Amino acid sequence: MLFRSFEQRKGEAATSEPPFIAAGWRGNRHFQTIWPNRIKRDPASAQLASWSKSVIIKSEDGDSLRVRWSQHHDDPSSQVSRTSSDNGHHNAARAATQPNPRPVLIVLHGLAGCADSDNVMATAAKGYALGFDIVRVDLRNTQANDTPSLAVGHAGRSEDLRATIRHIEEQVPGAAITVIAFSLGGNITLKALGEYGEIIPKDLRAAATISVPIDLGSACTAIDERRENWIYRRYFLKRLKNRYLNARQQRPDLFHAIDVENIQGIRDWDNAVVVPLGGFTDAENYYTINSSLKVLENIRVPTLLVQAQDDPFIPFESFQTPAVQGNDFVCLLSPRQGGHVGFYSTMKLDSEPDLYWAENRALAFCAKSVDLCWNNGSGSVSAVAPSAN
Repeated sequence: MLFRSFEQRKGEAATSEPPFIAAGWRGNRHFQTIWPNRIKRDPASAQLASWSKSVIIKSEDGDSLRVRWSQHHDDPSSQVSRTSSDNGHHNAARAATQPNPRPVLIVLHGLAGCADSDNVMATAAKGYALGFDIVRVDLRNTQANDTPSLAVGHAGRSEDLRATIRHIEEQVPGAAITVIAFSLGGNITLKALGEYGEIIPKDLRAAATISVPIDLGSACTAIDERRENWIYRRYFLKRLKNRYLNARQQRPDLFHAIDVENIQGIRDWDNAVVVPLGGFTDAENYYTINSSLKVLENIRVPTLLVQAQDDPFIPFESFQTPAVQGNDFVCLLSPRQGGHVGFYSTMKLDSEPDLYWAENRALAFCAKSVDLCWNNGSGSVSAVAPSAN
């Protein structure tokens, strides 16, 4: 039913999974990429935001990023320490440890997204219903008016996920930790897992990624040079430019007066903005250093990759490599259709809470790793909480 055990051979990986079905024109990769992300999601997503606590943590380089905790109301005392006077900043005083804390699900967004992106919020709400406490991460410079980062965000900031995991370990000792990440956030996640290698945080149980540009250079070429991808290029650049201009307005001493308005491609953006602010020599140097593909073979955490073969700007050839196919800790689900972070099915299965196939595969994978029940037989996720909470 769920996933192969990681002792099984990789050829058995996908045979027991509910298939992704998108009939007729709804299987078109551009429909799958655009339409599912325009649909209004479950109201539980908005409700989850009202439960969230915003906490500022420090990354390894001393910069700050914001994470947003959502913990269950039946938890008698919050395990995220925060004082009313510190304006949301992380308080080093640790809350009292409970014997069997709930598992924690970290959710990371993609390029030009944020912790409040629809797919992040919907995934978090479903994870919350399963029994996870949730940590949504705002990667650097995602919300210029809110996130206090002083350095440019980019696809290689694996240190930010490591900082988030350390923060959870400090605040909720013994809690099992899982990760679900989308697109660029997935590259950050896979890079972090590969960099851990054999030295894995003891409470990190599993990770699942959806539509990840594991080879940044080839993905950039595809989005810039394929004529059909103009709509995605324009979307990403518009959001990146607005974000940069907001950040520059707040901190002109840090964010230089680069003429971003005339940038027409993602590679041009990286050369003009990410390279000088991130300390790289050029875009190719940035892509080479930060592509997760080069460290995938080192991953030793059970990891699910969900990747459509028809993704409009992530070449599937990147996944047909020994680093992916030859690592027994990595499971690849690769339906022929699905687009980029789409996977909107035309057939709702009884065991599924909604039609978002990839999100549900990722949640089921993470739930299995911490012994949470995926469904209650009524077609919806059920919260099977650990006994202590």
